[in-house]
Amino acid sequence: MKYIKSLIERNSNKYKLFININRLIFVIITVVYLFLIIINQFLNKIFKEYLNINAIFILLLIDGILFLLPRFERKDKVNKKRKIKIEEYFLFLIMSLICSVLVWIKIKDFGVISYIISTIAGLITLVSPILLFYD
Repeated sequence: MKYIKSLIERNSNKYKLFININRLIFVIITVVYLFLIIINQFLNKIFKEYLNINAIFILLLIDGILFLLPRFERKDKVNKKRKIKIEEYFLFLIMSLICSVLVWIKIKDFGVISYIISTIAGLITLVSPILLFYD
């Protein structure tokens, strides 16, 4: 572990550049993946013949792991308490509504249970960022 820390300290400029490029790639891949999933959902498997969306998901997972690695080293910011802003509540609400609608669209053939499952999925999407990232 000491070797890795000394390597990072010696190459801090390259490391910061890698982190910034990786952050940009992660955001781009996430937006593209979500956009393709939504288009594929509404246009009935339009990309099935031409594009494997699971390959993009694997790239997203690998890049997400690389995106989170530098975050584990910063323990000084973990214990700081932070209040949630009204914009963040609004963002969480929008994410939960989108999640509920997408889950309902996927399982709407199940009848009444689809409304219950989509509501629960929306509530989990609403509550989990608040519980995970804020005290």
